[in-house]
Amino acid sequence: MAAALHRPTTTLACVAVTLFATACGPFPGDLTRPEILGRAIKATESVKSVTLHTEGISLMVPMKGRVSRDSRGNCTARMSCGTAGTAELIKVDDKDVCLRRDETLLRTQERHRSPEDLKTLLDKLEGRWTRPPLNGPDAPAELKLCDGVNLPTGLENGWDDDSAKGRPATIDGRKALKLVRPDGESETTVYIAAEGPPYILKIVTKGGETPGTAVYSHYERPVEAKAPPAEDVATD
Repeated sequence: MAAALHRPTTTLACVAVTLFATACGPFPGDLTRPEILGRAIKATESVKSVTLHTEGISLMVPMKGRVSRDSRGNCTARMSCGTAGTAELIKVDDKDVCLRRDETLLRTQERHRSPEDLKTLLDKLEGRWTRPPLNGPDAPAELKLCDGVNLPTGLENGWDDDSAKGRPATIDGRKALKLVRPDGESETTVYIAAEGPPYILKIVTKGGETPGTAVYSHYERPVEAKAPPAEDVATD
């Protein structure tokens, strides 16, 4: 008999690794860089909805992803990790969760199966969604894609207290403030909205072990999350 559809999987490395009061108007001239960034992080983490596009390298694996989520538990996500494959996730009202893995990812995560068992699973799940367990040891790591705003760990650390506000920039037509933080062999650049709430608009990391780009957009816009048709969902 074929094994269950879900088990503790070999997780996508990039999922595990990545997998990062609102002020209005221009920043006061006497704020330091840490204070500016602190306001931006607070504003970004307090939003009700946001879309994040990421592209870069994690544990030497190229990754590319998109996540749209809101505070009501609606989320749509897609993550591709090099030759490991692609995962898609839909969460509706924080309770109806569906996961779809492409054939490449299924072969990567289910390689412990016998050839016959794997073929049976691939035939059953080709292009189809599953409803994974949300808790416990069988809960897939891909569920973390919809956790929080996903700001990079330690983003607020290492900035000097220079009162210079940074340089002006434009991100997708929006006026922004550009802050740059050199850190040994890497460099992090953060773009913060200069008008309206000081949301983080873009983060670029060059050099180091996890270079890449994260673009934050569609702040406070509804997230369209709809469960797939029942005939497109596989069952045990």
